[in-house]
Amino acid sequence: SHAPYEMSGKIAADAYSTVKGKSFQTIFLLGDTHAFFFDGIATDSRHEWLTPLGSVPVNRVLARELCSSEHENIRMLDIAHDVEHVLELQLPFLQHAVKKGFSIVPILLGTNTNIGQFADLLLNLLQPDNLVVVSTDLSHYTTCHQAMRIDTETIDAIVSLDLEKLDSCQKQLWQKSRSASIDIFCSPDAIKILLLIARKLGWKAERLSYSNSGYLPEDDKKEVVGYGSIVFYEEKAIEASHLSVTTRTP
Repeated sequence: SHAPYEMSGKIAADAYSTVKGKSFQTIFLLGDTHAFFFDGIATDSRHEWLTPLGSVPVNRVLARELCSSEHENIRMLDIAHDVEHVLELQLPFLQHAVKKGFSIVPILLGTNTNIGQFADLLLNLLQPDNLVVVSTDLSHYTTCHQAMRIDTETIDAIVSLDLEKLDSCQKQLWQKSRSASIDIFCSPDAIKILLLIARKLGWKAERLSYSNSGYLPEDDKKEVVGYGSIVFYEEKAIEASHLSVTTRTP
């Protein structure tokens, strides 16, 4: 989730509570770009990211390894991260929930991304002491009732690791709304990459919680954004991966 904290923070916190007190060496942050549009995949060259809770080091070794891989479309592109909120809003949750000492690899997905190739690349880099966080919101600007229906179908498809069903949900929404501007979520490539990894590693997924902005007393019930949290885990290690799905990154 990457909405204002007062709107989606509780939903995101439900996901982060599953890794509370755990230790990770590296945390991969994935999300689709919202503000700066570019081809391919962008990581970050800086040594650290800052929040009001302090600094978080960037794993520049892994970032450089991504850029030097055979995947031809990965690069350092700091400007893309400068104007983007989808990843940075996850940091305070991580700083509060997990033990100190972790580093991050921020990964923004642009257009024309080969998600299958990148999923394989990331799969080869993942270690047992790593965490994967995907940030997305769910449906945008439908009614509260419609959002609940659309988001339930989307979450069911994610939990079942069903990429084909996800695509079907999106096509049905476009047909019903007669608009290609309404989406079932705003980080589709990031979610699909995680599902490809989860399939290959045999991860399970579980829905934790759901809400939308229409539940807030002061919010418009006619144009809402959906939020949800889903955890991905190995049978014997629930900390294997975590996905926070919401309607805007807190």
